[in-house]
Amino acid sequence: MKYIRGMYVSLVLIILVILVNTTFFDNEYSGIATFACLGLFIIGTAFFINAKQLKISNEEKS
Repeated sequence: MKYIRGMYVSLVLIILVILVNTTFFDNEYSGIATFACLGLFIIGTAFFINAKQLKISNEEKS
């Protein structure tokens, strides 16, 4: 369950980065925001892969 929460948190952080860049900085730092979103996406993908592997290993045990 912690991997699903991590994936959700990374999604919320991506939305927060985009929101802050659009509202406060008026898209001035769009390159930095895109790079940050890419990093958060990779982290979220790692959480997804870990959750998938955990599910597969649990199914093999039972």
